[in-house]
Amino acid sequence: MGFFSSNNAFYSSLEMHENIMVVSSNDEVKYINKLGLKFFGVKRIDEFKTKYKQSINILFLEEEGYTNKYTFGKRWLTKISELKYKDRKIKVKLYSHIDDMEQYFYIRVAQLKKDEFLLAFCDIHDIELEKNHLRKQADFDPLTQVYNRVKFNQVFPLAISRALSFDEPFSLILFDIDHFKIINDTQGHPIGDKVLFELARSVNMKITEQDIFARWGGEEFIILAKFLTVKQAATKAEQLRRYIQGHNFGDGLTVTCSFGVTQFESKDTQKSIFQRVDDALYLAKEKGRNCVVVK
Repeated sequence: MGFFSSNNAFYSSLEMHENIMVVSSNDEVKYINKLGLKFFGVKRIDEFKTKYKQSINILFLEEEGYTNKYTFGKRWLTKISELKYKDRKIKVKLYSHIDDMEQYFYIRVAQLKKDEFLLAFCDIHDIELEKNHLRKQADFDPLTQVYNRVKFNQVFPLAISRALSFDEPFSLILFDIDHFKIINDTQGHPIGDKVLFELARSVNMKITEQDIFARWGGEEFIILAKFLTVKQAATKAEQLRRYIQGHNFGDGLTVTCSFGVTQFESKDTQKSIFQRVDDALYLAKEKGRNCVVVK
């Protein structure tokens, strides 16, 4: 078992540890304590090597905020050992477990010899779940469960940056519910809230994963349609308009929406493109609502 193969006291101490302890090279896992074997769903190290192709890093999930970008390639362990501790946060997914269990860890790394490392997996799962919960509360509209305006404004500059750097087109689709005040006044606010939730849910099902969808405020919603020209975005908006018009929002209730569409231009600022799409929506309302206007 490498440098410490004759040192029984060393491995005995790892068995007493409260964390998952692993001895590994960049190419092969050489030792896992009993707590680790139980976590990975195996009884012996040879079972682990067969099940996970000898390596632990294949279980690390690719996710923003975690060190996965450092954990691929022949020197993955060396790269992790060179990181600051705060950057050694990983997310592990065990596909063999029921419901594909996911767990969050910090990794402590100590180099034992040239290509052999001791890893301690420090459990931070509950902390990360709470942080993710708080992040979701900050980023998502509580009623409709889509992004809120603050989050949309945070991610929007990246779309501008990519458009300018890589010449990637994108368009904005701004829409709101026609005569929504009448729904609230005649049906009551609980019904109005139900309409907002159902509209967001149904639209979310019709757009792509590349689209960024948010509640802009009140009965207004916005879509950042990545890689779409204004013509393509107008087609998407028209499809959504027809879908919403024919959708049953419960108890036979139907609504319509007005749409404004515009495309980012190289001279645009965040303020100018938002103003233009807002003007397009205003024109759609002036035209009698339940229509798509491009500007």
